[in-house]
Amino acid sequence: MDIREIAEDFARLCAEGRVQEAVRTYWSPDIATFEPVPGEWAETRGIEQAMAKMTWWRENHEIHEIDVEGPWVNGNQFTLYWEIEMTPKDGETEDLEEIVLYTVEDGKIVEERYFY
Repeated sequence: MDIREIAEDFARLCAEGRVQEAVRTYWSPDIATFEPVPGEWAETRGIEQAMAKMTWWRENHEIHEIDVEGPWVNGNQFTLYWEIEMTPKDGETEDLEEIVLYTVEDGKIVEERYFY
């Protein structure tokens, strides 16, 4: 698969609410993720740590709706625009908007950078 095919399939799976399947299919075992805020999950290295972050997020937020737009491809990178209506545990319903930059090497996503 070329970068556009990977980006389009990843985006499709996520838009269908099949995020777990998308990450199992496309994340590299060595994936690194970077959030723009300090804290325990600001940076992860390796699939186990990235999966733990995703599990923590899902356990601490009730997701009502996910809208995914894109991808926009440039070289070995692509972006997706995410809009998530969710309620944090012990919080009020809110809309989260973010852009995520994905870097692909050898057919796998090796890095995710979050912008919000």
